[in-house]
Amino acid sequence: MYICAGESEQFVFAKSIGIGLVSSAIGLTKICLQYAPKELVFIGSAGCYDESLRIGDMAYSYSATQIELSFLDNHSYTPIDNSVKLELKDNVSHETFIRNLHDKIQKLPQVIVNSSNYITNTNKYNAMMSHANITLENMEFFSVLKVAQYFQIPCIGIFCVSNFVSENAHNEFIENHTLIKTKLHDFIATLNA
Repeated sequence: MYICAGESEQFVFAKSIGIGLVSSAIGLTKICLQYAPKELVFIGSAGCYDESLRIGDMAYSYSATQIELSFLDNHSYTPIDNSVKLELKDNVSHETFIRNLHDKIQKLPQVIVNSSNYITNTNKYNAMMSHANITLENMEFFSVLKVAQYFQIPCIGIFCVSNFVSENAHNEFIENHTLIKTKLHDFIATLNA
């Protein structure tokens, strides 16, 4: 089952789950209870910490973190696990679609995605995130993986870089949003052809 955040980032072939960590967790939980999906493919836009990627580049992920900027400045801590990683298991037959999808997207970079209810508008932390192998920023993906993990549903995220994490993040996102939606739509159509 394809899922997306929704509102301004909807796709006719994907179910909308909501924007941000909380809404997406609630929305995806409802979907899991109502439809009992066998596999989940989250698609969405993402800000990029790593300047080796370009606007419009695609990437995929099975891993997410939920790191707030205050944590990077040693101004906060968390007693909960702030990372999640789902992996394909060799002996699970119901992962056929995601395994086939994985085989088709091997040319794309596999990344770790950070999620927060806030969009970062400074590049001050980009080197720290890149050093920790965290490449992209997407508001929902951590919640998506946590819900998938809870329901034991295989899950992958496919992302298109909409902006660089910087002071100009919002303007770049707005400027590139239509292009990103088209690229994601066309990429999924190619995979399903």
